[in-house]
Amino acid sequence: MVYSFKTAGWPERLWRTNNDADIARGNVPGSYPYSAFGEFESQNAITDQVLWETGMPRTLTVPNSIQLSVSSTSASDTGTVNIRYLDGDLVERVESVQLNGTTPVLTSATDIRAINNAYYEDGSVVVGDVTGSNAGTVYFIIPSGMVQFNTSMIRVPKGKRLMINALYAGSISGSADARTKVKFETTLVNGSSFADQGVLHPVAAIGLQDNSTTMSGFGPFPIPEGEWVGLTFSSGKGVEVLGGFFGYMEDL
Repeated sequence: MVYSFKTAGWPERLWRTNNDADIARGNVPGSYPYSAFGEFESQNAITDQVLWETGMPRTLTVPNSIQLSVSSTSASDTGTVNIRYLDGDLVERVESVQLNGTTPVLTSATDIRAINNAYYEDGSVVVGDVTGSNAGTVYFIIPSGMVQFNTSMIRVPKGKRLMINALYAGSISGSADARTKVKFETTLVNGSSFADQGVLHPVAAIGLQDNSTTMSGFGPFPIPEGEWVGLTFSSGKGVEVLGGFFGYMEDL
């Protein structure tokens, strides 16, 4: 049996604030490590681009209880894609979708309100670009030759609180010497939530020029249930940007 500070009778203020190693060991009930990152390559100047897979929309579009159509650009992709999403009540769910190559397959879920991750479960990479879309809007992409949808922008599930304790970002442009501004943003500001509208508010920002940086030891920084959080970036030239965060989820 896994040792638990909670079941062992430790005061809540202790097991809730115990160190990350104990969370990773499973000793803190309802808590588990959580991380997210995205990578976007732009050929031209760009402003306030959400940091997720290249080919995704520039801004955050919040799914309004939708059903996704999932397909690949290659007929060779017939494996299973697991989609980690939030349902109509913002409860985290996972649905497995069997790909049928270029023929679209609909999700069973019709109340999707966020896509936090999607990954290929065929023991290999996808051959084509696998996308999940609705009414012309793409909500996730697993690029050709990759195994999952990488995004720094996620929505915290119902009944959970995301605690962030490290951020990182990097910018690559080679001889272009592009100047890049990366912002850490959420949909919560001064107690007001704009999660359903997808309106992001900056919390912090850094400037990069063909380098990278890590911010750690500042947290944990809390993100409440139902809120979006992630990174956006702007650049005056073509650039490749990557970044994300580390932390943990905990029960409310």
